[in-house]
Amino acid sequence: MSDFFGKNLEWKIFSLVLAIGLWLTVINLKNPEETMAFTIPVTLENLETVTSKYDLIVTNLEEIENKTIRINLRGNRLTLEKLKNNKKYLNEIKAVADLEMFRYTKADEVNKIPIMVSFSDEYRGLVFEERNQIRYLDVILEKRKTITKAIQVDTVGQTEDGYVILAPKATPGEIVLSGAESLIDKVASVRVSINVADIVKSQKISNLEPKVYDDQGKEILGLEKSINSVSVNLSVGKKKKVVLQPDIQGTYAPGYITTGIKIEPQEVTVVGPEETVNQLNQLKLSTIIFDDLDKITTFNPEIILPSGVSLWNGANTKVAVTIEVRKQIVKEFKIPTSSITVKTDLQFKYISKEVTIYLQGIEEDIDRITENMIVGSIDVSDYGVGKHTVTVNFNLPKNIKLVGEVPRVEIELMEPEEEQELVEDERTKTE
Repeated sequence: MSDFFGKNLEWKIFSLVLAIGLWLTVINLKNPEETMAFTIPVTLENLETVTSKYDLIVTNLEEIENKTIRINLRGNRLTLEKLKNNKKYLNEIKAVADLEMFRYTKADEVNKIPIMVSFSDEYRGLVFEERNQIRYLDVILEKRKTITKAIQVDTVGQTEDGYVILAPKATPGEIVLSGAESLIDKVASVRVSINVADIVKSQKISNLEPKVYDDQGKEILGLEKSINSVSVNLSVGKKKKVVLQPDIQGTYAPGYITTGIKIEPQEVTVVGPEETVNQLNQLKLSTIIFDDLDKITTFNPEIILPSGVSLWNGANTKVAVTIEVRKQIVKEFKIPTSSITVKTDLQFKYISKEVTIYLQGIEEDIDRITENMIVGSIDVSDYGVGKHTVTVNFNLPKNIKLVGEVPRVEIELMEPEEEQELVEDERTKTE
């Protein structure tokens, strides 16, 4: 290796330079053929014809309208370089896709439109596209469909405490939508949204954009709308909870009484003009009428609402009023006087052996009572020695009452035994 670079080095370098020069001279003189790559934008042909004449929509227009292709051209090197360096190929080379060559008009079918490459007269014959470079443009076409939808108003945020928005409506209330059939078929609603935070008075809000949504709440884009903005009149009302008051007019069957009246719900929330709602404390129900009621019965009266007042959140105007009815009976009980407590400082003995009482109440409650459960007492702390007839007080279970004659017992009060002995001793001494 050292011998190669060491001997006649000058001649070797001169020979290399000379060879390169000769090669460049040959290349420039002969101008050989070679291949060069070009990026060409695709022109959409007959787009307007397809959309107007056939009433179709290109659903992937955004994807294809800026489509480019890369082609390999073959020609003389100097011609290709001149074409590319001067950027003239954008005018001299055309790539065209004729959309009128479509076959399918469904969202799940793709039209493969051939892309035709052509050259201007100046370069025709000088450059040509290499073989096996057939290209297609994927175009999706759909039939146009039109529908009319009502515009709904959504409120977001919280109004000031106690105030509510009453049935906001958009003006105009409908919109016409036009677009690809597959998109129109997904339309579930058209909505405008308003932030109602801190709103306490009625007002009009304009320039609201209606947006289109599917049944999952996802916005649908790419549709033509007959209107681009709407206005909404916001009517503000007062909200308040009020109790319900039943109006009952009826009779119960003989021996039956009501044991309770249950209203479901017991109170409701109403909304309406502030001056009207502020005066409401209760709402009456339509009259409940019955005769000889002998069982638990549920009625469904309607809530009577003042003019301009409604139930919050569209609650049902009918409520459930359940009237509980039970049969009453009277039962006799004999209570031993030995179980009756006595309040006194004297000695005593009962002359009566027992006391008879009559208790009235609901049948199942009366049947659960025994004599041992009835506690009676008398207070003779202010009575002197001797026989007395006194009233017995009974502590009765809830919903049980005493009927008939007042229960009385006869009792005899006596001096304590020690005091009697002292009295007898004094009497003996005196004698």
